[in-house]
Amino acid sequence: MNTFETSHLAPDPTNGVASRRSETLAAMPPRKQAEPIDPVRARAAGRPLDENVDAAILETAWRLLLRDGYARMSIARVAEEARVGRPAIYRRYRNKSELVAAVLADKQARNTPIETGSTRGDLIAHLEFARRRFAIELAGTMIVEGRNHPELLEGFRRGMLEPRVGDIVAALERGKERGEVRPDLDSEVAVYAVLGAFMYHRIAAGQPKKGWSEHVVDQLWPAFAA
Repeated sequence: MNTFETSHLAPDPTNGVASRRSETLAAMPPRKQAEPIDPVRARAAGRPLDENVDAAILETAWRLLLRDGYARMSIARVAEEARVGRPAIYRRYRNKSELVAAVLADKQARNTPIETGSTRGDLIAHLEFARRRFAIELAGTMIVEGRNHPELLEGFRRGMLEPRVGDIVAALERGKERGEVRPDLDSEVAVYAVLGAFMYHRIAAGQPKKGWSEHVVDQLWPAFAA
């Protein structure tokens, strides 16, 4: 007898239709557990996000990151000062570290490419950019917080430092093609020498004054020039 047979039932006014139907029943397969939702895919599939809200969130997060540091910065504070709801932030970013990574990438993307036509001019322009705009306090925060949040430090390196190093390496490589720079120069080491001069000066002596960038490049240029 079929497991689901119903011959023991009282006479059926439907003339056995119910019985014949019951004989064809099969065991229902067990329900699958719901798969976890990928928040990135879910955000991409949702409604378009307001660009004005995007900008308000990123600018506010940047300001709080510089003012309060990563540890004291919070999604709630960003939402309050950007005048948006917390759900608006969580629709875009899963957590604070993802928000900060987006802030750093946004700042890097807004930088104007530097190409003056000469390698010396490019190096001076890159150093001037660092002198006027590089937030060394942020670098310190990223290094300190990196002990507990290594993904944060990695995001800082990938989002801000590596693109800048790559841009200056490219400037030196263009100089090699033009015959301005020694063909055997290790461009990456040269970049660290240029940017290292700024970092050490900023820590040891404070903000470099106007004209400093040109002076540093003049001192290093004989080692770079063809």
